[in-house]
Amino acid sequence: FSVVIIPSAEENTIVDGKCTCDEEPEIYVAALGSATLYQNADTPDEKVLFRPETSAYVELIAKLIGPLFSVLITKDYDAFADKLIPAVDSIFGALANDEEGNSTPDVTTKEELPTDPTHGLEGNYYFGYDFRADPLVVADDLNTYINHVLELTGHEKVRLRASSMGGVMTMAYLYKYGEAKVKSVIFQCCPLQGTAVAGDLFNGRIQITEESVYRYAETALPSLLDGFTETLVMGLVNIVYKSGFLGNVINMVQPVLDNCAPRVFDELLVPVFKSNCGIWSFVPDEYYESAKEFMLGENPNEVLLQRIDEYHYEVQQKAGDILNGVLDNGVPVMILAGTAIQRTPLVPTWTNDSDGTVDTKYASVGGTIAPLGETLGEDYVQAVDCGHNHISPDNRIDASTCLLPENTWFVTPMLHSTTHDGHGELYRWFFSNDDTGVNVWSNPDYPQFLVNDVDAQTLTPQE
Repeated sequence: FSVVIIPSAEENTIVDGKCTCDEEPEIYVAALGSATLYQNADTPDEKVLFRPETSAYVELIAKLIGPLFSVLITKDYDAFADKLIPAVDSIFGALANDEEGNSTPDVTTKEELPTDPTHGLEGNYYFGYDFRADPLVVADDLNTYINHVLELTGHEKVRLRASSMGGVMTMAYLYKYGEAKVKSVIFQCCPLQGTAVAGDLFNGRIQITEESVYRYAETALPSLLDGFTETLVMGLVNIVYKSGFLGNVINMVQPVLDNCAPRVFDELLVPVFKSNCGIWSFVPDEYYESAKEFMLGENPNEVLLQRIDEYHYEVQQKAGDILNGVLDNGVPVMILAGTAIQRTPLVPTWTNDSDGTVDTKYASVGGTIAPLGETLGEDYVQAVDCGHNHISPDNRIDASTCLLPENTWFVTPMLHSTTHDGHGELYRWFFSNDDTGVNVWSNPDYPQFLVNDVDAQTLTPQE
Protein backbone atom coordinates (compact mmCIF):
# COMPACT_ATOMS: atom_id res chain seq x y z
CA PHE A 1 0.00 0.00 0.00
CA SER A 2 1.03 3.63 -0.42
CA VAL A 3 -1.28 6.31 0.87
CA VAL A 4 0.83 9.45 0.95
CA ILE A 5 -1.63 12.31 0.47
CA ILE A 6 -0.91 14.24 -2.73
CA PRO A 7 -2.09 17.86 -2.71
CA SER A 8 -2.91 19.38 -6.06
CA ALA A 9 -0.01 21.13 -7.74
CA GLU A 10 -0.07 24.50 -9.43
CA GLU A 11 0.15 24.59 -13.18
CA ASN A 12 3.69 24.64 -14.50
CA THR A 13 4.89 26.90 -17.32
CA ILE A 14 7.26 25.77 -20.07
CA VAL A 15 9.35 28.45 -21.79
CA ASP A 16 11.66 27.53 -24.69
CA GLY A 17 11.14 23.87 -23.95
CA LYS A 18 12.07 24.17 -20.26
CA CYS A 19 9.88 24.32 -17.17
CA THR A 20 10.08 27.50 -15.11
CA CYS A 21 9.45 25.78 -11.76
CA ASP A 22 12.19 24.58 -9.40
CA GLU A 23 10.67 21.18 -8.66
CA GLU A 24 11.77 18.23 -10.74
CA PRO A 25 8.94 15.82 -11.51
CA GLU A 26 8.69 12.83 -9.19
CA ILE A 27 8.08 9.35 -10.57
CA TYR A 28 6.66 6.80 -8.18
CA VAL A 29 8.04 3.40 -9.20
CA ALA A 30 5.26 1.36 -7.69
CA ALA A 31 5.09 -1.99 -5.95
CA LEU A 32 4.23 -5.51 -7.13
CA GLY A 33 0.77 -5.48 -8.65
CA SER A 34 1.09 -1.89 -9.82
CA ALA A 35 -0.20 -2.83 -13.27
CA THR A 36 -3.31 -4.91 -13.79
CA LEU A 37 -2.59 -8.01 -15.86
CA TYR A 38 -5.21 -9.02 -18.41
CA GLN A 39 -5.73 -12.20 -20.38
CA ASN A 40 -7.15 -11.63 -23.89
CA ALA A 41 -7.28 -7.87 -23.30
CA ASP A 42 -9.80 -5.83 -25.29
CA THR A 43 -11.63 -8.90 -26.53
CA PRO A 44 -14.97 -10.41 -25.45
CA ASP A 45 -12.92 -12.97 -23.48
CA GLU A 46 -10.98 -10.36 -21.46
CA LYS A 47 -10.17 -11.55 -17.93
CA VAL A 48 -8.33 -9.87 -15.06
CA LEU A 49 -5.52 -12.19 -14.02
CA PHE A 50 -3.86 -10.02 -11.39
CA ARG A 51 -5.09 -8.93 -9.10
CA PRO A 52 -8.08 -11.26 -9.40
CA GLU A 53 -11.55 -9.94 -8.76
CA THR A 54 -12.98 -10.62 -5.28
CA SER A 55 -15.50 -12.95 -6.89
CA ALA A 56 -12.64 -15.23 -7.98
CA TYR A 57 -11.51 -15.68 -4.38
CA VAL A 58 -15.07 -16.27 -3.21
CA GLU A 59 -15.48 -18.93 -5.88
CA LEU A 60 -12.17 -20.53 -4.85
CA ILE A 61 -13.21 -20.71 -1.20
CA ALA A 62 -16.54 -22.19 -2.19
CA LYS A 63 -14.79 -24.90 -4.17
CA LEU A 64 -12.38 -25.81 -1.37
CA ILE A 65 -14.36 -25.47 1.86
CA GLY A 66 -16.03 -28.87 1.46
CA PRO A 67 -12.85 -30.77 0.45
CA LEU A 68 -10.97 -29.12 3.34
CA PHE A 69 -13.43 -30.33 5.97
CA SER A 70 -13.43 -33.72 4.27
CA VAL A 71 -9.64 -34.14 4.36
CA LEU A 72 -9.53 -33.27 8.05
CA ILE A 73 -11.75 -36.29 8.65
CA THR A 74 -10.68 -38.77 5.96
CA LYS A 75 -6.94 -37.88 5.85
CA ASP A 76 -7.11 -38.54 2.10
CA TYR A 77 -4.53 -35.91 1.19
CA ASP A 78 -4.21 -36.83 -2.48
CA ALA A 79 -7.96 -36.40 -2.92
CA PHE A 80 -7.71 -32.91 -1.42
CA ALA A 81 -4.73 -32.04 -3.62
CA ASP A 82 -6.75 -33.21 -6.61
CA LYS A 83 -9.28 -30.47 -5.78
CA LEU A 84 -6.87 -27.78 -4.53
CA ILE A 85 -4.36 -27.69 -7.39
CA PRO A 86 -6.75 -27.25 -10.36
CA ALA A 87 -8.88 -24.77 -8.38
CA VAL A 88 -5.92 -22.49 -7.66
CA ASP A 89 -4.45 -23.05 -11.12
CA SER A 90 -7.69 -21.83 -12.68
CA ILE A 91 -7.03 -18.43 -11.10
CA PHE A 92 -3.24 -18.11 -11.21
CA GLY A 93 -2.05 -20.66 -13.76
CA ALA A 94 -2.15 -18.25 -16.69
CA LEU A 95 0.42 -16.05 -14.91
CA ALA A 96 3.15 -18.50 -15.95
CA ASN A 97 5.68 -17.08 -18.42
CA ASP A 98 7.15 -19.06 -21.25
CA GLU A 99 10.32 -21.10 -20.71
CA GLU A 100 12.58 -18.11 -21.46
CA GLY A 101 10.83 -15.82 -18.98
CA ASN A 102 8.67 -13.88 -21.44
CA SER A 103 4.97 -13.27 -21.02
CA THR A 104 2.73 -15.37 -23.20
CA PRO A 105 1.12 -13.26 -25.99
CA ASP A 106 -2.35 -13.41 -24.45
CA VAL A 107 -1.29 -11.76 -21.14
CA THR A 108 -0.67 -8.00 -21.19
CA THR A 109 -1.06 -4.78 -19.25
CA LYS A 110 -2.78 -1.58 -20.36
CA GLU A 111 -0.23 0.91 -19.03
CA GLU A 112 -0.04 4.22 -20.89
CA LEU A 113 2.38 7.15 -20.86
CA PRO A 114 1.19 10.26 -18.98
CA THR A 115 -0.11 13.32 -20.79
CA ASP A 116 -0.39 15.92 -17.99
CA PRO A 117 2.70 18.16 -17.62
CA THR A 118 1.63 19.34 -14.15
CA HIS A 119 4.13 18.12 -11.56
CA GLY A 120 5.83 18.74 -8.23
CA LEU A 121 7.36 16.85 -5.31
CA GLU A 122 4.27 14.79 -4.55
CA GLY A 123 4.36 11.74 -6.80
CA ASN A 124 2.61 13.10 -9.84
CA TYR A 125 3.70 10.28 -12.13
CA TYR A 126 3.01 6.61 -11.51
CA PHE A 127 5.07 3.92 -13.20
CA GLY A 128 3.43 0.49 -13.25
CA TYR A 129 4.77 -2.71 -14.78
CA ASP A 130 4.25 -6.45 -15.18
CA PHE A 131 5.72 -7.89 -11.99
CA ARG A 132 6.56 -11.18 -13.77
CA ALA A 133 8.86 -9.50 -16.28
CA ASP A 134 12.65 -9.46 -16.34
CA PRO A 135 13.65 -6.38 -14.29
CA LEU A 136 16.21 -5.52 -16.95
CA VAL A 137 13.41 -5.35 -19.53
CA VAL A 138 11.27 -3.27 -17.17
CA ALA A 139 14.31 -0.99 -16.82
CA ASP A 140 14.01 -0.25 -20.55
CA ASP A 141 10.35 0.64 -20.05
CA LEU A 142 11.25 2.88 -17.10
CA ASN A 143 13.88 4.60 -19.22
CA THR A 144 11.27 5.28 -21.89
CA TYR A 145 8.90 6.56 -19.22
CA ILE A 146 11.54 8.88 -17.73
CA ASN A 147 12.44 10.29 -21.14
CA HIS A 148 8.76 10.90 -21.86
CA VAL A 149 8.22 12.71 -18.54
CA LEU A 150 11.29 14.88 -19.14
CA GLU A 151 10.02 15.86 -22.57
CA LEU A 152 6.51 16.39 -21.23
CA THR A 153 7.57 18.61 -18.33
CA GLY A 154 10.59 20.37 -19.81
CA HIS A 155 12.96 19.24 -17.07
CA GLU A 156 16.37 17.63 -17.36
CA LYS A 157 16.04 15.27 -14.38
CA VAL A 158 13.43 13.39 -12.37
CA ARG A 159 13.20 12.27 -8.77
CA LEU A 160 12.50 8.60 -8.19
CA ARG A 161 10.55 7.18 -5.23
CA ALA A 162 10.56 3.41 -5.36
CA SER A 163 8.27 1.28 -3.21
CA SER A 164 8.78 -2.45 -2.55
CA MET A 165 9.39 -4.25 -5.87
CA GLY A 166 9.75 -0.80 -7.45
CA GLY A 167 13.19 -0.77 -5.84
CA VAL A 168 14.17 -3.83 -7.88
CA MET A 169 13.14 -2.06 -11.09
CA THR A 170 14.89 1.15 -10.05
CA MET A 171 18.12 -0.70 -9.31
CA ALA A 172 17.88 -2.42 -12.70
CA TYR A 173 17.43 1.00 -14.31
CA LEU A 174 20.44 2.47 -12.50
CA TYR A 175 22.50 -0.56 -13.55
CA LYS A 176 21.61 -0.17 -17.22
CA TYR A 177 21.23 3.58 -17.62
CA GLY A 178 23.01 5.22 -14.71
CA GLU A 179 21.86 8.25 -12.71
CA ALA A 180 22.44 11.05 -15.25
CA LYS A 181 18.69 11.80 -15.46
CA VAL A 182 18.02 11.34 -11.73
CA LYS A 183 18.05 14.20 -9.23
CA SER A 184 17.55 12.04 -6.12
CA VAL A 185 16.11 8.65 -5.20
CA ILE A 186 14.20 7.07 -2.32
CA PHE A 187 13.92 3.33 -1.72
CA GLN A 188 10.91 2.61 0.53
CA CYS A 189 10.65 -0.92 2.01
CA CYS A 190 12.41 -2.42 -0.99
CA PRO A 191 13.78 -5.99 -1.23
CA LEU A 192 17.13 -4.69 -2.45
CA GLN A 193 18.77 -7.92 -1.33
CA GLY A 194 15.66 -10.06 -1.57
CA THR A 195 13.23 -11.46 0.95
CA ALA A 196 13.39 -14.73 2.89
CA VAL A 197 9.84 -15.66 1.88
CA ALA A 198 10.96 -15.98 -1.73
CA GLY A 199 14.16 -17.73 -0.69
CA ASP A 200 12.36 -20.33 1.40
CA LEU A 201 9.50 -20.93 -1.03
CA PHE A 202 11.87 -21.24 -3.99
CA ASN A 203 13.59 -23.97 -1.99
CA GLY A 204 10.33 -25.79 -1.28
CA ARG A 205 10.20 -24.84 2.39
CA ILE A 206 6.98 -23.90 4.14
CA GLN A 207 6.09 -23.62 7.83
CA ILE A 208 3.19 -22.16 9.78
CA THR A 209 3.30 -21.79 13.56
CA GLU A 210 0.82 -20.62 16.13
CA GLU A 211 3.14 -17.90 17.40
CA SER A 212 3.93 -16.48 13.96
CA VAL A 213 0.26 -16.26 12.98
CA TYR A 214 -0.63 -14.57 16.26
CA ARG A 215 2.28 -12.14 16.09
CA TYR A 216 1.43 -11.26 12.50
CA ALA A 217 -2.09 -10.32 13.57
CA GLU A 218 -0.77 -8.52 16.65
CA THR A 219 1.78 -6.39 14.80
CA ALA A 220 0.27 -5.94 11.33
CA LEU A 221 -3.44 -5.39 11.97
CA PRO A 222 -3.06 -2.20 14.08
CA SER A 223 -1.57 -0.47 11.04
CA LEU A 224 -4.62 -1.39 8.97
CA LEU A 225 -7.41 -0.78 11.49
CA ASP A 226 -8.37 2.08 13.76
CA GLY A 227 -10.66 3.00 16.62
CA PHE A 228 -13.37 0.60 17.70
CA THR A 229 -12.65 -1.80 14.82
CA GLU A 230 -9.06 -2.25 15.97
CA THR A 231 -10.13 -2.81 19.58
CA LEU A 232 -12.76 -5.35 18.57
CA VAL A 233 -10.58 -7.29 16.14
CA MET A 234 -7.54 -7.38 18.41
CA GLY A 235 -9.74 -8.51 21.29
CA LEU A 236 -10.99 -11.41 19.19
CA VAL A 237 -7.44 -12.25 18.09
CA ASN A 238 -6.28 -12.45 21.70
CA ILE A 239 -9.22 -14.63 22.69
CA VAL A 240 -8.58 -17.02 19.80
CA TYR A 241 -4.87 -17.23 20.70
CA LYS A 242 -5.05 -17.43 24.48
CA SER A 243 -7.90 -19.93 24.45
CA GLY A 244 -5.78 -22.33 22.43
CA PHE A 245 -8.24 -22.32 19.53
CA LEU A 246 -5.66 -20.95 17.08
CA GLY A 247 -3.17 -23.64 18.06
CA ASN A 248 -5.80 -26.33 17.64
CA VAL A 249 -6.67 -25.09 14.16
CA ILE A 250 -3.02 -25.04 13.10
CA ASN A 251 -2.47 -28.52 14.54
CA MET A 252 -5.40 -29.75 12.45
CA VAL A 253 -4.21 -28.05 9.26
CA GLN A 254 -0.50 -28.86 9.62
CA PRO A 255 -0.79 -32.47 8.39
CA VAL A 256 -2.62 -31.21 5.32
CA LEU A 257 0.24 -28.82 4.59
CA ASP A 258 2.89 -31.45 5.21
CA ASN A 259 1.26 -34.02 2.96
CA CYS A 260 0.01 -31.75 0.18
CA ALA A 261 3.00 -29.39 -0.08
CA PRO A 262 5.14 -31.64 -2.31
CA ARG A 263 2.40 -31.93 -4.92
CA VAL A 264 1.51 -28.23 -4.66
CA PHE A 265 5.12 -27.29 -5.36
CA ASP A 266 5.59 -29.82 -8.17
CA GLU A 267 2.27 -29.29 -9.93
CA LEU A 268 1.48 -25.64 -9.21
CA LEU A 269 4.09 -23.33 -7.70
CA VAL A 270 7.08 -24.49 -9.73
CA PRO A 271 5.27 -24.48 -13.12
CA VAL A 272 3.76 -21.04 -12.49
CA PHE A 273 6.78 -19.28 -10.96
CA LYS A 274 9.91 -20.97 -12.28
CA SER A 275 10.10 -18.59 -15.28
CA ASN A 276 8.98 -15.52 -13.35
CA CYS A 277 12.08 -13.33 -13.60
CA GLY A 278 10.51 -10.69 -11.39
CA ILE A 279 10.00 -13.01 -8.42
CA TRP A 280 13.48 -14.47 -8.95
CA SER A 281 14.81 -11.00 -8.11
CA PHE A 282 13.47 -11.50 -4.56
CA VAL A 283 15.66 -14.53 -3.84
CA PRO A 284 18.54 -13.57 -1.48
CA ASP A 285 22.06 -14.69 -2.31
CA GLU A 286 22.28 -17.37 0.40
CA TYR A 287 19.24 -19.12 -1.11
CA TYR A 288 19.95 -18.55 -4.78
CA GLU A 289 21.97 -21.53 -6.01
CA SER A 290 19.87 -24.11 -4.17
CA ALA A 291 16.72 -22.33 -5.41
CA LYS A 292 17.86 -22.78 -9.00
CA GLU A 293 18.32 -26.50 -8.39
CA PHE A 294 14.88 -26.84 -6.81
CA MET A 295 12.94 -24.67 -9.25
CA LEU A 296 14.77 -25.28 -12.54
CA GLY A 297 16.03 -28.85 -12.22
CA GLU A 298 19.05 -30.35 -13.93
CA ASN A 299 18.48 -28.86 -17.40
CA PRO A 300 17.37 -25.24 -16.99
CA ASN A 301 16.51 -23.11 -19.98
CA GLU A 302 19.75 -21.29 -20.81
CA VAL A 303 18.06 -18.02 -21.80
CA LEU A 304 16.08 -17.90 -18.56
CA LEU A 305 19.17 -18.78 -16.53
CA GLN A 306 21.18 -16.01 -18.14
CA ARG A 307 18.43 -13.48 -17.43
CA ILE A 308 17.94 -14.28 -13.75
CA ASP A 309 21.70 -14.60 -13.21
CA GLU A 310 22.36 -11.16 -14.68
CA TYR A 311 20.00 -9.44 -12.27
CA HIS A 312 21.18 -11.48 -9.30
CA TYR A 313 24.92 -11.17 -9.82
CA GLU A 314 25.16 -7.81 -11.57
CA VAL A 315 22.43 -5.88 -9.72
CA GLN A 316 21.45 -7.45 -6.41
CA GLN A 317 24.98 -8.53 -5.50
CA LYS A 318 26.57 -5.33 -6.82
CA ALA A 319 24.17 -2.96 -5.10
CA GLY A 320 27.16 -1.39 -3.38
CA ASP A 321 28.88 -0.52 -6.64
CA ILE A 322 25.66 0.84 -8.11
CA LEU A 323 24.50 2.95 -5.15
CA ASN A 324 27.94 4.22 -4.18
CA GLY A 325 28.37 5.26 -7.78
CA VAL A 326 25.07 7.14 -7.61
CA LEU A 327 26.20 8.95 -4.45
CA ASP A 328 29.65 9.68 -5.85
CA ASN A 329 28.00 11.37 -8.83
CA GLY A 330 26.08 13.75 -6.59
CA VAL A 331 22.67 12.06 -6.39
CA PRO A 332 21.23 11.88 -2.84
CA VAL A 333 19.97 8.43 -1.80
CA MET A 334 17.53 7.47 0.96
CA ILE A 335 16.95 3.85 1.96
CA LEU A 336 14.01 3.46 4.33
CA ALA A 337 13.34 0.12 6.05
CA GLY A 338 10.33 -0.86 8.12
CA THR A 339 10.74 -2.95 11.24
CA ALA A 340 8.97 -4.51 14.25
CA ILE A 341 6.29 -6.34 12.22
CA GLN A 342 6.01 -10.13 12.18
CA ARG A 343 7.13 -11.36 8.78
CA THR A 344 4.81 -13.46 6.62
CA PRO A 345 3.92 -16.48 8.79
CA LEU A 346 4.50 -18.98 6.02
CA VAL A 347 8.15 -20.05 6.05
CA PRO A 348 10.81 -21.24 8.54
CA THR A 349 12.44 -17.79 8.73
CA TRP A 350 9.38 -16.35 10.48
CA THR A 351 11.55 -15.09 13.35
CA ASN A 352 13.26 -12.53 11.08
CA ASP A 353 12.29 -8.97 11.92
CA SER A 354 10.56 -7.31 9.02
CA ASP A 355 7.93 -4.87 7.79
CA GLY A 356 5.58 -7.82 7.41
CA THR A 357 6.84 -8.67 3.92
CA VAL A 358 10.50 -7.72 3.45
CA ASP A 359 13.06 -8.69 6.07
CA THR A 360 14.56 -5.57 7.64
CA LYS A 361 18.11 -6.83 7.07
CA TYR A 362 17.46 -7.09 3.33
CA ALA A 363 15.54 -3.80 2.98
CA SER A 364 18.33 -1.98 4.84
CA VAL A 365 20.93 -3.78 2.71
CA GLY A 366 22.92 -5.40 5.46
CA GLY A 367 21.70 -4.04 8.80
CA THR A 368 22.30 -6.22 11.85
CA ILE A 369 18.82 -6.80 13.24
CA ALA A 370 17.77 -8.69 16.38
CA PRO A 371 14.98 -11.25 15.97
CA LEU A 372 11.51 -9.77 16.42
CA GLY A 373 10.84 -9.16 20.12
CA GLU A 374 14.50 -9.41 21.12
CA THR A 375 17.45 -7.03 21.48
CA LEU A 376 21.08 -7.22 20.42
CA GLY A 377 22.05 -7.93 24.03
CA GLU A 378 23.52 -5.88 26.86
CA ASP A 379 27.11 -6.57 25.85
CA TYR A 380 26.66 -5.89 22.15
CA VAL A 381 29.30 -3.63 20.59
CA GLN A 382 28.72 -1.79 17.30
CA ALA A 383 30.14 -3.96 14.52
CA VAL A 384 31.79 -1.17 12.51
CA ASP A 385 33.60 1.61 14.36
CA CYS A 386 32.98 4.47 11.94
CA GLY A 387 32.96 7.34 14.43
CA HIS A 388 29.15 7.49 14.57
CA ASN A 389 26.66 5.69 16.79
CA HIS A 390 24.48 3.51 14.59
CA ILE A 391 22.83 1.42 17.32
CA SER A 392 19.13 2.11 17.79
CA PRO A 393 17.96 3.49 21.16
CA ASP A 394 16.00 0.28 21.78
CA ASN A 395 19.18 -1.76 21.12
CA ARG A 396 17.54 -3.80 18.36
CA ILE A 397 19.37 -2.54 15.25
CA ASP A 398 23.01 -1.95 14.35
CA ALA A 399 23.01 0.12 11.18
CA SER A 400 26.80 0.27 10.96
CA THR A 401 26.76 -2.89 8.84
CA CYS A 402 24.38 -1.43 6.26
CA LEU A 403 25.67 -0.89 2.76
CA LEU A 404 24.98 2.85 3.21
CA PRO A 405 24.88 3.38 7.00
CA GLU A 406 24.69 7.17 6.66
CA ASN A 407 21.81 7.00 4.19
CA THR A 408 19.56 4.36 5.75
CA TRP A 409 16.57 5.18 7.94
CA PHE A 410 14.52 2.74 10.04
CA VAL A 411 10.84 3.24 10.93
CA THR A 412 9.41 1.32 13.92
CA PRO A 413 6.85 -0.17 13.59
CA MET A 414 6.08 0.08 9.89
CA LEU A 415 3.90 -2.28 7.88
CA HIS A 416 5.23 -2.89 4.38
CA SER A 417 4.99 0.28 2.25
CA THR A 418 2.02 1.54 4.28
CA THR A 419 2.58 5.28 4.50
CA HIS A 420 0.81 8.42 5.68
CA ASP A 421 1.34 12.18 5.86
CA GLY A 422 4.27 11.73 8.23
CA HIS A 423 6.16 9.81 5.56
CA GLY A 424 5.14 12.44 3.06
CA GLU A 425 6.76 15.15 5.21
CA LEU A 426 9.97 13.12 5.42
CA TYR A 427 10.06 12.60 1.67
CA ARG A 428 9.30 16.25 0.97
CA TRP A 429 12.19 17.29 3.21
CA PHE A 430 14.55 14.86 1.49
CA PHE A 431 13.50 15.76 -2.04
CA SER A 432 13.71 19.48 -1.34
CA ASN A 433 17.29 19.14 -0.04
CA ASP A 434 19.69 18.76 -2.93
CA ASP A 435 22.80 18.70 -0.79
CA THR A 436 24.62 15.58 -1.96
CA GLY A 437 25.69 14.97 1.63
CA VAL A 438 22.14 14.82 3.03
CA ASN A 439 21.95 11.86 5.39
CA VAL A 440 20.68 10.59 8.75
CA TRP A 441 22.54 13.37 10.56
CA SER A 442 21.23 16.27 8.45
CA ASN A 443 17.95 16.92 10.28
CA PRO A 444 17.36 16.30 14.00
CA ASP A 445 13.68 15.77 13.22
CA TYR A 446 14.58 12.80 11.02
CA PRO A 447 17.43 10.84 12.60
CA GLN A 448 18.29 7.29 11.62
CA PHE A 449 15.72 5.68 13.93
CA LEU A 450 12.12 6.88 13.77
CA VAL A 451 8.91 5.92 15.57
CA ASN A 452 5.77 5.55 13.49
CA ASP A 453 2.47 6.75 14.99
CA VAL A 454 -0.18 5.62 12.53
CA ASP A 455 -3.08 7.29 14.35
CA ALA A 456 -1.34 10.67 14.63
CA GLN A 457 0.29 10.23 11.17
CA THR A 458 3.70 11.26 12.43
CA LEU A 459 7.29 10.06 12.34
CA THR A 460 9.27 11.13 15.41
CA PRO A 461 12.80 10.39 16.69
CA GLN A 462 13.15 7.16 18.65
CA GLU A 463 14.32 7.89 22.17
